[in-house]
Amino acid sequence: MEAWVRFSAQSQGRERLLRYYLFALVVNLSRDAYEIRLLLERAEAARKRGKSPQKSPQKSPQPQAEGRIQHLRLQLQLQLQLLLQVLRENPPLLLDLLRNACDLVIPLEKLGLCRSSPGIVGFCGLTSSVLSIITILHPWLKLKP
Repeated sequence: MEAWVRFSAQSQGRERLLRYYLFALVVNLSRDAYEIRLLLERAEAARKRGKSPQKSPQKSPQPQAEGRIQHLRLQLQLQLQLLLQVLRENPPLLLDLLRNACDLVIPLEKLGLCRSSPGIVGFCGLTSSVLSIITILHPWLKLKP
């Protein structure tokens, strides 16, 4: 009976530890998202300052709904290009984002919130470890608070 109580306490403690770890990762990812948003706003402002005012586009004979879809597609494409440019210009932020995203898989799997194969969990753990080693070897890649 005493062994069962000890095992139960250990599993409850492990679950609590995993929940705290998951919370810490979500906070770290939130910080990364905030940094990305700030950098995107700066890049967008710099892009707008560097451009000359554009003439209003000519109306095309396309149906209005199709034109909206194309406009949304273009906007999404521009935002994605800007995001990739910002991440390319900020390797510490990119490494931190990738490492936290890879680490997120472990507590989600262990808490049963997301099912994945052991290979995926192992790959994410290995990727996170390699990114951490790179950060240790090259301190300039560590994200500054």
